Amino acid sequence: YLFSTSVGEILTIAGSLAIGLPLPLLPAQIIWLNFVTDGFLDVALAMEPKESGLMQIKFKRPKKWIVDGLMAKRIFLMALPMAIGTLWLFREYFEADVNKAWTISLTTLAVFQWFNAWNCRSEEKSFFQMNPLSNKFLVGATLIVILLQLLAVYNPVMQKIMHTSPLGLSDWLIIILTAASVMAVEEVRKFFYRRKLNNLKNI
Repeated sequence: YLFSTSVGEILTIAGSLAIGLPLPLLPAQIIWLNFVTDGFLDVALAMEPKESGLMQIKFKRPKKWIVDGLMAKRIFLMALPMAIGTLWLFREYFEADVNKAWTISLTTLAVFQWFNAWNCRSEEKSFFQMNPLSNKFLVGATLIVILLQLLAVYNPVMQKIMHTSPLGLSDWLIIILTAASVMAVEEVRKFFYRRKLNNLKNI
């Protein structure tokens, strides 16, 4: 979770520089994403109950690297939609109102992180196969970060600190639909991963 969201932010900033756009995130907004949004969600993910059948999985000796090839692919597979979606929305908004464009970028990445946290509950099980209430910490953390994001967008004091401006309902719908792409991508990956595991079991 932390690797993919961090890489998503890095790719977003690097991508904006590569295509000649202004920075899509300000320093205060990066701190907000890393310490507030990520801070609640990564702790909640650590409370995720163990998966059923875990003890039946064949033990593999840890390799030299913490991030192996498979994990690196998963990280970039989840980070790319974050960067592409955020940059696309930032580009659409920044010429008309740069303050609103910054708000869009911040909120889009935050919503990407909400979806991604639920993605990362299991390496192979679909989100739709899991009981959302089995991790009450994640439910609570998600509600908290949603409320905090609304505060960052609509509270006058936070608007000055975070350089944000109010968003309309249509803005939120576009953001949510864009951010949901990370869940769609991961659901496709999990489908093929489960099929690969089933094929190996049948050999």
